[in-house]
Amino acid sequence: MTTFERFSDDEHTTLHRSFLRGERLDCPVCGAELDRQPVRPRPDVSYVRDRLWVSCPSCRRSTILDRREPA
Repeated sequence: MTTFERFSDDEHTTLHRSFLRGERLDCPVCGAELDRQPVRPRPDVSYVRDRLWVSCPSCRRSTILDRREPA
């Protein structure tokens, strides 16, 4: 199984802002283009969050991005 490290809070914030602006998502650590994978809502959760898992194929870091601004 592949394991990933987390991006720092600052790196996550930078990625989230870029994502909301519709920009290409590049790894803030190594510059590689990030892989994207939708996170499907779970049926046992009463609220639905529209999320995207982004991961770096080069330096093995990842984070989950919400498709909307946090309230």
